[in-house]
Amino acid sequence: MVVLMKKTISLLLVALFLFFGCTAPQPQEKTLTIYTYDSMVSEYGLGPKVVPKFEEECGCKVNMVALGDAGQVLNRAIIEKNNPKADVIIGVDNSLASKAIEAGIFEPFVPSNFGIVPQDLRFDATNSLIPFDYGFIAFVYDSEKVGFEPKSFEDLLRPELEKKIVVENPRTSSPGLALLLWTVAVYGDPGYKDYWEKLKPNILTVTPGWDEAAGMFRAGEAPIYLSYATSPPYYVEFEGITTFRVATFEEGHYLQVEGMGLVKGAKNRELAKQFIEFALTESFQEEIPLNQFMFPVNQEAELPPAFDYAARPSKKVLLDDALAEEKQEGWIAEWEKIMSS
Repeated sequence: MVVLMKKTISLLLVALFLFFGCTAPQPQEKTLTIYTYDSMVSEYGLGPKVVPKFEEECGCKVNMVALGDAGQVLNRAIIEKNNPKADVIIGVDNSLASKAIEAGIFEPFVPSNFGIVPQDLRFDATNSLIPFDYGFIAFVYDSEKVGFEPKSFEDLLRPELEKKIVVENPRTSSPGLALLLWTVAVYGDPGYKDYWEKLKPNILTVTPGWDEAAGMFRAGEAPIYLSYATSPPYYVEFEGITTFRVATFEEGHYLQVEGMGLVKGAKNRELAKQFIEFALTESFQEEIPLNQFMFPVNQEAELPPAFDYAARPSKKVLLDDALAEEKQEGWIAEWEKIMSS
């Protein structure tokens, strides 16, 4: 009897052990970490629309970390180069590409669906940065407060715009850098310095990034700010405002192509590749116009009616990549001297 009880107890203990202690450990859900700029994760940003779609597709979690403007995102990635925390970086554009490639923070990668990207938008020959949207740098103005339609850089020098223009810092902001390169392309070197000297009295402030500049404009603190030719559709779509217009310049507009890259040494390398390929699919691309307020690289994507208020300038302005890479730091330094004097 005692032996039988002992056997019964032993069997019970074994059963309990198997039930509670020997259950096979479940694999932990992988988390893809993405560094990007603030507007990407805002209420109306692209992130909240595409992340759930990808999480469902990959069976993973996505941690999208906002770090200011694109320039600030890139600077963080460079600092963490030897111990990367991010798997993917979104928002490094053609103006910042040379800095990113020189820093060696990305691993070249060609997505299987790369064919949807037009050749003239492939700004990185190393394939370290994959384009996902594009637009044109432009000044956006309140037509009810600015009594004329600015049509050139020279119009920005008019006395009625004294202390009324907000621009972004080229050291920390991708549109800010694009503006500096735009003026170099139009006025040459050293001509761009003379132009900035003349423009300086009309600049109310220089912000670290686009979000701060856009916030000041919307709050009525300035009637004109550096933005994109695709910005007015936002105000039309979500606020019903049709008086915020693009200042289309006769000199042409600087083309901005935004890319995303696989971080070298990424902890979730295959998942990062999967996300980059996902970014070129219709599921991602169709969300770009009314969330990113840029043009999708997929030329077949249908644009919403609000994009009638956007501008797609026929004249594109760009600098030679090699020249921009060689001179960019010097141009920024000269700009800083002008603005601080």
